Amino acid sequence: MKKSLSFMMSAAIAVSSTAVANVSAEEENIENMVIFGDSISTGYGLDPETEYNYGQICADYLGCNVENYAVDGLETSELCDLLETLSDDKKQAVADADVVVISIGGNDIIHYSSKKILDYAARRNLLKAGYTAEDIPEDPSMNDMMNMINFRGEGGLKDYANSGITAITDLNRELKALSMNLRLTTGNNAYGANQGIIHNDIMPNIDKAVKIIDGINPDARIIVQTVYQPLQFSPTYIQSEYGSGNYSMMVTQLREDFNLVMNTFREELKTIDGIEIADVFYQFTSLKKLSDSCLATPGYAYYFTNIQEPLKAETEGGKTKDFHPNQKGQLAIAATVLDVIGVGNTDLDGLYTKVFRNIEDSKYYPTIAYKTFMDGIDLVPGDVNGDGLIDTVDSAFILAEYARISAEKPETFSDSQKIIANINHDQFVDTVDSAVILAYYAKISAGNSIDVFDFIDSLNN
Repeated sequence: MKKSLSFMMSAAIAVSSTAVANVSAEEENIENMVIFGDSISTGYGLDPETEYNYGQICADYLGCNVENYAVDGLETSELCDLLETLSDDKKQAVADADVVVISIGGNDIIHYSSKKILDYAARRNLLKAGYTAEDIPEDPSMNDMMNMINFRGEGGLKDYANSGITAITDLNRELKALSMNLRLTTGNNAYGANQGIIHNDIMPNIDKAVKIIDGINPDARIIVQTVYQPLQFSPTYIQSEYGSGNYSMMVTQLREDFNLVMNTFREELKTIDGIEIADVFYQFTSLKKLSDSCLATPGYAYYFTNIQEPLKAETEGGKTKDFHPNQKGQLAIAATVLDVIGVGNTDLDGLYTKVFRNIEDSKYYPTIAYKTFMDGIDLVPGDVNGDGLIDTVDSAFILAEYARISAEKPETFSDSQKIIANINHDQFVDTVDSAVILAYYAKISAGNSIDVFDFIDSLNN
């Protein structure tokens, strides 16, 4: 016989202060971690006073020492050079490491792509006034490309793309050739044989770097990150920033092409022996299947970076639409790396949960990445009383706590319960969370088998 709601409310009031028991994964003693890589690992763009890169979050979570030897702008060949010329102190740090984490390859792709696009812009007279083909660096950064190309000015790239079918066809052919050169090793594109940059250049360098590390410390676990795809813009941003003409279609095509490029990197990485893979690409995209990426659901890299932030002049101290991980992105990378390491931690007072609590728009945290974050502290949203079920009792617990808070009475939920009860992760435990739990309970009571994270995702989309 079902309990009445009033009985459940009474039970909730009586025992809701009970802490939720958590079961950690089998402990592995991680004392030392070393990080190699590029600006993703240095934490480029973060506020050093108030924000933390993933290495710092991992160090706090694991209670271990982390040596971060990442260098902004590093390419894979330069990583090999760095590893071959390590100082004695750094080599000893690698020899002592339990885990070595690598983020590399993104700059190879960015520099190659930026050079091709800048060369194309020079051929089509789309560079800003004062720039010529001779000014294009050999390995230009994305900032170089943003600074040198006339994107929106009169006669710029936007005008060119929207000028007619001939122009947009020409532009899309260039971008398609760029994508094919990066990811394909056979066949031809519009300009010749595909170069297979990822397979022929990037992966051999990563393999070499891994072998050097293994030669120094054959016992270390080597974790290599996939490269996320930063050109996943929200649908509202596409509409407001690019409109609905050919220029908007070009940006959409660019997203699709570079989804394929980064997925190729992801698949090629699986061929490297002796590594474990932290799939940052999957976490940032946060779609179950890459084929689900479309105009309506492009992927969520825009949430984990500042790529959609307003363009600010350097004189104002701003960055140009920064594609580097913001604080939310660094947390997602930390959760991904920690998920691979597999050491559970139920400490709710460390940086891992502190960073999440400080995210103002945490309710928009993509569900796949949110699940990975919650797995790190062994918590399942909704099961407030820790009985393994998500049901009306949990809803009653939340209503009782909300009533106490509204009456300005002392809170009784433990830190664990606050995180679990906030099922829509909007930083508030309230009637909305209770309603979500009831909706989920009604769903499963009707015979529908659905994971709670999938259900949360269905409500957000």
